Parts: sequence; C-alpha cells; structure tokens
Amino acid sequence: MPYGYSRFNVGTVPYYYNEGVYYRNSTSSGYEVVAPPLDATVSKLPSNATVTVIDGQKYYQVGGTFYQEEFDENNRMSYRVVGTDGVINTAVDVDATANAIPEENLNAYDEVVPTPAPVVVPILGSRYDALPAESKVQLINQQKYFVSPGGIYYKEVIEGDKIRYEVTTVE
Repeated sequence: MPYGYSRFNVGTVPYYYNEGVYYRNSTSSGYEVVAPPLDATVSKLPSNATVTVIDGQKYYQVGGTFYQEEFDENNRMSYRVVGTDGVINTAVDVDATANAIPEENLNAYDEVVPTPAPVVVPILGSRYDALPAESKVQLINQQKYFVSPGGIYYKEVIEGDKIRYEVTTVE
C-alpha cells in the first residue's frame, strides 16, 4: 500500500484509501484498485477536488465521484461518497438495506417512494448557447474561462457566427 493510506469498512468489507484511489484485498495476494464504494467515508480529499452545487446541495467532485461533507460527534469533518460515475445516489445505502421492504411485500404498503432521477453533470466537450446563471469570468494562465456556480469550467468557442460555451478543463 502507498504511504499515508487509511483503512475503513463499508458494511463488513475492508477498504483502503489514498489520495482518491480505493483499494481492496485481492483474491490473489496483495491489493487491487477498485471503484469508490458508495457510503465510504474518508478524512481527506485529493487536491484536485472541485466544489459543485447541485439542487442547492454542496458536493465535492473528483473524476466522476461525488462526496459530501459530514461532521462527527466531535465536530471533525469527513467526506462520504454519495455518487460514482458522474451520478449521485447510484445505489442503495448499505445501512438502509436493513430497513428495505422485501420485494414480495411491496403491495402491502400504501406508498412506494420512487427513486430520484440521477443528477446529470455536463460532459467534457459539451457545448451550450448560454452560460449557467451567475457564471463568472476567470483568467487562468492568460486564458479566459467562465466558471459556473457549480464549479464547471467553460471556454468560448466560435461556430460560424455564434459564440458557444464548451465544457472544458483548465489548461
């Protein structure tokens, strides 16, 4: 394992974490890199994490993984994985499975709450006719960018006689 890793469990499964990379014991000897498990809680995010606000909620995003801040009883902050592959709430919470309604008994309950629709994050290279509301200009390395309140960067692109805005990374 790399220097500085931390160990945690999701349910009864042990995982290891270091700088945004998650590991699990391999079936052969050693460890294997795995996708971030939902509900994993880590004490530190990688330095390339960006802040995104979606539906009034603050998230930290790193390579398609979404985190939310949490505070424990001692007021220490940590970050919980709440979405992967660019989608928030992609699976059932590990602790919630204990309270889940068995499928064969669903008709015995008056109300079934639908699963919320996944949040869509703009894809790198997507182009738009207008910037999101309250986007601001930022000059980075002598290049002009627009940053949305959700932390998404755009650059101006000229298409014929139109100015459009392309989702980009900072160069």
